[in-house]
Amino acid sequence: MKRVRFSVHRTVGEARLLEGLLAGSGLSVEVRGESLAPLGGEIPSTETWVELWLPEEEVGRGKELLEELEADQEAASRTVECPKCGEENPGNFELCWSCGLELPSELKARPRLRAVP
Repeated sequence: MKRVRFSVHRTVGEARLLEGLLAGSGLSVEVRGESLAPLGGEIPSTETWVELWLPEEEVGRGKELLEELEADQEAASRTVECPKCGEENPGNFELCWSCGLELPSELKARPRLRAVP
């Protein structure tokens, strides 16, 4: 079974989070380069990056999962106002965090405003 490099990450944490998503979805993910991560600052930083490798036939499914993750992150960056109590909820919530009402999927999510320091 031929493996191909699927993604490269600057930190072990980033790589392990994605590895958990991929492995939890039944993919045979392999983490490489994790042992060099503690040497950051002593060797070139690109040498300490962590790689995720997948069997060639699983790359398509891996890309689909990444697209789903990115879509969920985009939705989470928006807010939806609950029609019952008026509370703002992240755009990827299915239920209002305050009153528990099921949020209609057709509600228009708007960008979340953040304070600028």
